[in-house]
Amino acid sequence: MKERGLILDLACGDGRHTLRLSENVDNVIALDVSPNNLRMAKNKCQNMGNITFIRGSMFELPFRENTFDGIWFSQAFEYVPPDKRESILASLRHVLKSEGILYMSVETWMYPSIWASFKELWGDFKLYFYWKFIKRKPLLWGEFLYYLSSVNIRGRCSGWHYHVHTDKWTLKRLLHRFKFELLQMHLHDGYIYTLVKAKTQEPLKT
Repeated sequence: MKERGLILDLACGDGRHTLRLSENVDNVIALDVSPNNLRMAKNKCQNMGNITFIRGSMFELPFRENTFDGIWFSQAFEYVPPDKRESILASLRHVLKSEGILYMSVETWMYPSIWASFKELWGDFKLYFYWKFIKRKPLLWGEFLYYLSSVNIRGRCSGWHYHVHTDKWTLKRLLHRFKFELLQMHLHDGYIYTLVKAKTQEPLKT
């Protein structure tokens, strides 16, 4: 970013990134749907006066058009169902200023190693098969459910959670569809790290 502007930390979780973001920009809005996450984030960032915490859903952003200079969207796109991906990217594009920056880290089955990619894809297939054909859940390919143990995540949440993996080609097509210019994309340890810029405010087809 050329200027120290207003950043949205979308699905901020326990504030692990919010604090660092607030040290480098004028103001941060941290949004999360979980009251428990927001409580931990507030405790972590209690010495910073330039953060506003909002409880809300990433699927219903309560912001006006052209609000943010940048959006930080880390490790949350995997919780977006495939049939809602276009609507959430359209929403992000709507609240982001022209030339604004969007950063995303997106979980994937892809690895630099072909063998590691195959193993991850095979694991996804088994989970999909189980939930789709044995448990009869209405999932699309690439979607699955997995269990989070409260022991592993410090009591934040536990139980069965929706998850979906994507790939670089699908992500690139989606971002191009919504007028994002790709600046950087890196594949590392099961994540696609992506930096894009909003090109114009042309009307979007929905």
